[in-house]
Amino acid sequence: MNHSFTWQGRQDGEGDGHLRIHQVVNTSQHAAFALIGFSSDEGVKRNKGRLGAADAPDMIRAQLANLPVHQPVTIADVGTVVCDQGQLEKAQAELAEQVERSLKQGMKPIVLGGGHEVAFGSFSGLFHYIQKHQPDNKIGIINFDAHFDLREAERVSSGTPFLNAAQLSSQHDQEFHYLCIGVAKHSNTKVLFETADRLNCEYIYDQQLQPSKIDHLIAKINGFIEKVDHLYITVDLDVFSASIAPGVSAPAVKGIDLSIFDPLFHAIKETGKIRVFDVAECNPRFDLDNRTSKLAAYIIFNYIFD
Repeated sequence: MNHSFTWQGRQDGEGDGHLRIHQVVNTSQHAAFALIGFSSDEGVKRNKGRLGAADAPDMIRAQLANLPVHQPVTIADVGTVVCDQGQLEKAQAELAEQVERSLKQGMKPIVLGGGHEVAFGSFSGLFHYIQKHQPDNKIGIINFDAHFDLREAERVSSGTPFLNAAQLSSQHDQEFHYLCIGVAKHSNTKVLFETADRLNCEYIYDQQLQPSKIDHLIAKINGFIEKVDHLYITVDLDVFSASIAPGVSAPAVKGIDLSIFDPLFHAIKETGKIRVFDVAECNPRFDLDNRTSKLAAYIIFNYIFD
């Protein structure tokens, strides 16, 4: 684990009313949330995407640092898993171990990606924890993403994490519960749709994510959540319009808007079932004015605080 990031930022005055996140990180022995970085774009490289997502964890931390603290919170930064010399499978296993360790310690892991290969590490950590402690419970995956990431390939990549998750579930005779929100028809091949249907995945197209349909969408999402006991939520930032998320590995031509994402994410959070959460595909190398890392920090802020 890499522990090179220094939490620092603006200080407006004394007292809890002036607190910012950099002032509360690593100040409690028993934290409620664990920040885990995942520095990797090896999966993006294997998937022939544009590189740069490995730089994301510390950029997101930097944007988080100055955000305000509106209620008592305890956060531990446990460091960053680094994918060295292209050893992605090793990095994913290390991330899974760190996620599982954080869960054992009673913390909710928040993983900062990194390419979307982060998803298999995040899921694996939760999966192994549940297998050991609550083997009869069911895990649901909700992926906000323009892509299914169910690609069949000889090696794991940023395009394979949910097929890898389906295979892991099958190996342990567990049901695979996967909902992908924001799927762009023009960004997924016919084979990927066939794979999603074969695995009984649920999905919502980007064009269906309209303000007038919020109640219907929340009902559909809640129907999925009712089938499971625990949730792994992952937000691939390329699900958003390139105007607010330009710094991603695969910028969206259309994308969704925060006016849609926010109420859906809030409804999911309100179920109380989220155990592991991550953001993926932030690519600082192609960002503009830190818009994408700021977006990642904003989403994490809304997850931590009511």
